[in-house]
Amino acid sequence: MTEPPVPPHDLQAEYAEQDAGEAVTPFVRRASRDGKGVVLEGNCPRCHGRTATEIRRGLPGTGTKGLWDWLNGRPSRPVPAADAAALTRERYFCECGHPHPQLPADAPFVGCGASWRVTTLLPGDTDGPQVTAG
Repeated sequence: MTEPPVPPHDLQAEYAEQDAGEAVTPFVRRASRDGKGVVLEGNCPRCHGRTATEIRRGLPGTGTKGLWDWLNGRPSRPVPAADAAALTRERYFCECGHPHPQLPADAPFVGCGASWRVTTLLPGDTDGPQVTAG
């Protein structure tokens, strides 16, 4: 199955805190570089810029037990990059890195201001470290 083409990044879209609903295009999940989190990558449903959000282990909604076993040196068992159901409950924000027009100086993310939920997650690369849970 081929993915539909993504429109080019709309660099002129003015910053607006706007709920874009559910992302139509799939997002890819992969382990973070240090293996202690998950990164979701895809295109913002509003400005279509490439965006990536890292979710660290032990944060609410990620389905992990935190760093307790890691801090105590206990061996961990390998698990998939993240629980897909937990990742689809999270709200994501545009982090395309482009300072869209009207971007407030105190904006928490550099992007167009959109937020959304992800409904389709694809597995990412397997080259990075594997995420573990206690």
